[in-house]
Amino acid sequence: MLPLTLQSLDPNSARLCLSIEKFLLEESDFSPQGKELILAYSGGADSKALFFILLALRPRLRFTLALAHLDHAFRASSAEELEAARLLAEEYALPFYGKRLDAPAPANLKSARKMGLEEAGRLARQQFFTEIRNLPGLRAGIPQSGAERWIVTGHQLNDLAEDILMRLLRGGGWPALGGMRAVDAKNHLLRPLLLTPRKKLEDFLLNLKQDWLRDPMNDDQTFLRNRVRAKILPLFLQENPAFLKTCAELWRLARLDQTLFEQDLRLALPVGGKLMSDAALRTMPKALRLRAYKQLLEQSGPGQPLLRNLLALDKAWEKRRYGATTQFPGRKTVQVSPQGLLFGEP
Repeated sequence: MLPLTLQSLDPNSARLCLSIEKFLLEESDFSPQGKELILAYSGGADSKALFFILLALRPRLRFTLALAHLDHAFRASSAEELEAARLLAEEYALPFYGKRLDAPAPANLKSARKMGLEEAGRLARQQFFTEIRNLPGLRAGIPQSGAERWIVTGHQLNDLAEDILMRLLRGGGWPALGGMRAVDAKNHLLRPLLLTPRKKLEDFLLNLKQDWLRDPMNDDQTFLRNRVRAKILPLFLQENPAFLKTCAELWRLARLDQTLFEQDLRLALPVGGKLMSDAALRTMPKALRLRAYKQLLEQSGPGQPLLRNLLALDKAWEKRRYGATTQFPGRKTVQVSPQGLLFGEP
């Protein structure tokens, strides 16, 4: 076992840990004290560095820690990685949650890729995390059975930059273009490393004389994220070596704007029912109306509302085209009436 405290670390490593603490407490407004943090551990550089960072911060921030590992069973070595994660948790006397999915038949792997292997993996991880959060209580070693339980992931600044570029490619709007959240309260997901570059995490592990796993699937260019990582992001860094810092500032600005929009929407959205009154719509600027439409549509079920449809809906309301109905994905509809906009159930 590697004994790890802030005092045992070299100055650079200790400063890195303290910067993560500052990011959580000040920039993300998240206090881990008294919470159960369950690290989604893969053995890669990001999650392994975060494991040791959390160990060093645990006495200061007073949270409890557990490990979780999901084996997608896509590679022959994945069973060994699951066992390595279990042994690491055992070494540090931490609760461990491991799960192995049914191995896909080779004949089905190609069709799975066509259907979106990345999306299938994301959904499987989401289900795994939900199962963990819904367990009645952690095993011995976690005394606070009533504490909030959060899943912690190792997403870092390079991942954030890739996420921003992918959202741009897919046509995301503002402030979603700022990338993923550090604190996802709805799903109890926490990303403490989000503004930390990958190189700092690798240097941290090298200082600890720790190696990490390298997933060969990260080299598979059939995945969009891998193409962004290997081809697109390097071009941006070539043109602007400070592009990662630019993404961090964009993320900060997006979070400020998101907070403002959410405050305004809480005042603007109808409480219960599906009618946005004409009187309320008249008081709202167009930018806020479009966000209100989007949020109400997303709350009513699956289906991503497209900007052109939102603009068409707003134009129909502005022109007072009573009876006009705008269709949205997921069989959702919005009708213009003299009373305002009526959002139909899918």
